[in-house]
Amino acid sequence: MDNLTHALIGLTSAEAIVRFTERKRSIDPWARSATYAFAIIGNNLPDLDFSYSSISGKTFGYLLQHRGYTHTLPAAFGFALAMLAVLWGLTKWRARRLAARDWWLLAAVALVSPLLHLLMDFANNYGVHPFWPLYSGWFYGDSFFILEPSFWLVLIAPLSFSYRSKWLRRGLWLIMSVALGAIWYRPFVPRGHAVAFSLLTLALLVIARRLSPYARLLLAGSTFMFLAGLFVLNSRRVKAIVSEQAAVSASRARSLDIVATPLPANPFCWSVLLLQKDRTDYVVRLGRVATWPAWLDVSSCPADKNAAPSAPLRALTGSVDTQLSWQSEYRVSLAELQAVLYGRCEGRAFARFVRVPYLTAPAATGTRILGDLRYDRNPGLDFSDLSLSQQEQQCPKHVPDWLPPRSDILF
Repeated sequence: MDNLTHALIGLTSAEAIVRFTERKRSIDPWARSATYAFAIIGNNLPDLDFSYSSISGKTFGYLLQHRGYTHTLPAAFGFALAMLAVLWGLTKWRARRLAARDWWLLAAVALVSPLLHLLMDFANNYGVHPFWPLYSGWFYGDSFFILEPSFWLVLIAPLSFSYRSKWLRRGLWLIMSVALGAIWYRPFVPRGHAVAFSLLTLALLVIARRLSPYARLLLAGSTFMFLAGLFVLNSRRVKAIVSEQAAVSASRARSLDIVATPLPANPFCWSVLLLQKDRTDYVVRLGRVATWPAWLDVSSCPADKNAAPSAPLRALTGSVDTQLSWQSEYRVSLAELQAVLYGRCEGRAFARFVRVPYLTAPAATGTRILGDLRYDRNPGLDFSDLSLSQQEQQCPKHVPDWLPPRSDILF
């Protein structure tokens, strides 16, 4: 997820902890301020991997080091200890004393905050591998878009009246305005969804203005959980629809994976990638799924009309129902793909990241592109693409030992 969403989740969790605790007992002002700081900072600390990603080079550094070691359970414990150590040093410097119960509260916040970051990052199609070094495999939630403005709306609208700082309230209202503008961006959000989220935001503001801070918190939390749950349930529905269709239409092919990605502010329209292999070929089908066709059928789901992928895709034609539509297909021989992913050192390094590999035919110069269809949107090189020359280049340095997501086609 984006860092603003991480910060808003941290802010909301801190508000919940403070409000619920103060219903039972008072909190030292320093401990209250530290709760907010730990929650917001801790929800963003795992993204410090940008500070060392260059050790593997420009392209490989991002692909292999981002969501790497800092997005693990051991790192979460390390970040918690670091935040507590900084606060302990500040209390000694300022001659402040915090009660033992406040320290325990802060220890819990310091640990949970980085874990919330891992949970939110798990929920999209990029994935995380939190159990390193015990297990280095990737986990993918395939439930949230990488930047989800609807989350901003349901977290900010009910709680913006509760925060004590005037500048914080104004900043949140500015973010809420940006999110409202984003959902009215026609190419990605259907007009009916924009109207629905705008009315929901207005209703949350009107209702929350008359509620107590505690009730506002319950309203924000329940609305967020309902929306997040809607995305998660629809993700499971999408994969069930694709799996059922794949079993009928391609009974001789073995399905390897289904990558599902919702459109922004839209839990009912999804982009899907179906990965299969038969005896000789690796095949990826690209399509769209509508989980509630009575409200929005698949032909009405928005599409990125400006996308110009580098992958050599073949357009698909045929019957289209109201739920599932296949637009294109990528096909390559398993032997050719294996020769690059396993036979070249750049390919072996890339294999530790790539979930949906593709390979272009050699250009006149002999170069070709090895990339990931999850993020193939533009001609030329996207961030997840490599340019391969005819000769094997220098191998990237400091390659982590992540298990290749596509080990099912490598060996």
